[in-house]
Amino acid sequence: MNRMVLVCLLLGCGGGSHATTDGAGTGDGPNFAGCPMLPADHIFNTRIDALPVDPHSADYIATIGDTVRVHLDLGTQTDPQATDYYGIPYNTVHGQALTWTDVTFTSTDPSLSWNPLSESDCADASHQVVRPCAMKTTPLPIPAMPLVEGGIQTDQSNYGDHHMLLLDQDACRLWETFHVYATGSGGWDIFGSAAFDLRSNKLRPDGWTSADAAGFPILPLLLRADEASAGMIQHALRFTIPSGSLRTSYIWPARHQTDNGTSSVTLPPMGQLFRLKASFQIPATWHAQSKAIATALQQYGMYIADGGSAMYITGEPNAMWADTTFSEVQTLRASDFEAVDVTPIMQRAGFDPNSAAVPP
Repeated sequence: MNRMVLVCLLLGCGGGSHATTDGAGTGDGPNFAGCPMLPADHIFNTRIDALPVDPHSADYIATIGDTVRVHLDLGTQTDPQATDYYGIPYNTVHGQALTWTDVTFTSTDPSLSWNPLSESDCADASHQVVRPCAMKTTPLPIPAMPLVEGGIQTDQSNYGDHHMLLLDQDACRLWETFHVYATGSGGWDIFGSAAFDLRSNKLRPDGWTSADAAGFPILPLLLRADEASAGMIQHALRFTIPSGSLRTSYIWPARHQTDNGTSSVTLPPMGQLFRLKASFQIPATWHAQSKAIATALQQYGMYIADGGSAMYITGEPNAMWADTTFSEVQTLRASDFEAVDVTPIMQRAGFDPNSAAVPP
């Protein structure tokens, strides 16, 4: 079998779901809570193991540090008030049956000096997306006791990302916010918000951030214990490296960058895709969760989604995570990975830079 045939088999040449002119995919990708986690032809749900290695792969790995080990940024603690509550949780809600709660764009980000409303999404009175947001206050489908990264905080001097992910099962729409703080009177202060139609391949407006610096949705890239325990993860993952190790540019499907690094081509751009090398033999003795994670890293890869600690792969807090999953997956080093060149997809007929759809 020649390489082009293999690429077509893995990436769907001549078949599979297609993107419509408005960026929506006709097929469903992985499903969760009754909703697709983005369409089947979304790049996050597309196997990338046959794509070529990026020409700058060795430089990127050297920048991260060859011996830096993978760290699973998640934990088994499910008490949001515990000090070892690690990972990004999510909330599933029925937006039609819920009284939406007002949030106000008042929390701060000491690293940023811009107005977040210009790159945020709001909801109108009928709960439809307003973009860009022109309102200081907007309703969001927040349950009575939501799960927030790092637990619910009221003191904004206790600075952190404090992501709140909200999946509205009725609309199959994802609302993701960051720097979220409870006001103490039933309301919430946030810094920014982004909405994603989970049935659509349409990307954020070019240059816009989200709750992730890359402009990505978080939940579709999150490591979840139910998928790992079932032994199959059919989507890409998200990870971080230090902001100073990032190039001051971004690559499809990312839409936004940080400005902490330099323009050097030895630094990976925001949104760069990496995969676990095919030469890495996944040990037969590994736990089912570990095998599923390693297989996903080989087949779907992981994207630089934000600045942070080096080689931190994000997942949810869940008591189902096995202790051996941490000890096994965290033996992986940066040198076990390679950067992936996505330009063959971008050169296909029908490619739309404003869509995450992989053309047939």
